[in-house]
Amino acid sequence: MRRSLLLTLGLALSMAACKKTDKTTPDSPVDQQSQIVDNYANILEAGYQDSYTTALTLQAKINAFVANPTAQALTDAQNAWLAAREPYMQTEMGRFYGGPIDGDSGDGLLNSWPLDEGYVDYLAGDSHGYAAYSSPDFTTGIINMPAKFPTINESLLVTNNQPDGGTTNANGDNVEVSAGYHAIEFLLWGQDDTPAQNKIPGQRSYKDYLTTADATAPNGTRRAQYLQTVTQLLVENLKTMVDAWAPNANNYRKTFEANTSAAIANMFNGIGRLAKGEMAGERMGVPLALHAQEQEHSCFSDNTHRDLFLDMQGIANVYNGKYTSINGTLTSGPGLSAYVKSLNSADDTKMQTLLTNAQTSLQNIITNKPFDWLIDGSNPSGNQIVQKGVTDVSAVADWVSQIAHDLNLSQVNIPAEND
Repeated sequence: MRRSLLLTLGLALSMAACKKTDKTTPDSPVDQQSQIVDNYANILEAGYQDSYTTALTLQAKINAFVANPTAQALTDAQNAWLAAREPYMQTEMGRFYGGPIDGDSGDGLLNSWPLDEGYVDYLAGDSHGYAAYSSPDFTTGIINMPAKFPTINESLLVTNNQPDGGTTNANGDNVEVSAGYHAIEFLLWGQDDTPAQNKIPGQRSYKDYLTTADATAPNGTRRAQYLQTVTQLLVENLKTMVDAWAPNANNYRKTFEANTSAAIANMFNGIGRLAKGEMAGERMGVPLALHAQEQEHSCFSDNTHRDLFLDMQGIANVYNGKYTSINGTLTSGPGLSAYVKSLNSADDTKMQTLLTNAQTSLQNIITNKPFDWLIDGSNPSGNQIVQKGVTDVSAVADWVSQIAHDLNLSQVNIPAEND
């Protein structure tokens, strides 16, 4: 993931914002701005708390599976992973401005992708060509290199997660990913090396975790250690996010809320940059242009359709000031919509239309899933569905830029291109 430019911009803007309030920001009631910022922080805290809670459930299911590997226990762990993605993807609108998620314990250790399967475990086939090997290559990956990596622990996974000088793919992404949701996803599903038109995810067997003669792969004990360790690391890093956004504490949230003008600018930066460079660019535009399943966000589980929809839901949550927790609790208050409407109601009306258009296009991707089939070079109608998503999501980001221009929000900087 090419985050360096965006993170540099975000950090620079945040530092500048801490020095003084943007003098070009139009007057708006101070209490309204404070309420918007406080509600945004509440939404992020609730989203991270849900992410942490569902990660604990995932951990429990994984521990149960490792203790007694069965087909049903593996399915239970997979379902827990899918459930854990639901709240987390709605928090990604909090990226791209130098906040906690952009730090050392943040996105890089939580949601890095694409992932080189052979960096973590054995290769069962060629995902680029959607073909299984005649026999798996059991020599690849941290799991299968006990001489080089004798002890699997959190330090090992952190140190070896996208190391400097690591292998990059054709898109320039460091694919030596050892931690996060997608490492867990790979260990639960395995490679998706079947033809896209088959519309099935990875087919890893629970027997990969056996140590008996029935085992389908060597190093089952190390594989289990890796799975439990990477899950524990995920839980710990999500707790860091919860703590950073907790109210009434001496933490990042306190600093964020201290400068409401800068905070509102970064709220716009978060939703605009997520929509433009990440969603319309790397998560839809790039895999569509390359017709490459390996560029798919959740390629092992075939859950990319949910990732995209939930990212846009997170953007809508921020704009409208509402988030529904996994237990049904509603966190609500004034959102960016209230701010925009008070200054330029036409801009707000247009934004609501564009959000609806984007959500409709992404719902159409869900209807016609899986994503890897939609981007396949032999599926022109599917390609059109994804392209419509690219166009409509990009339009949301472009309108964020227009709002920033109309409201003189000089600290908002959204890329002009989907990259």
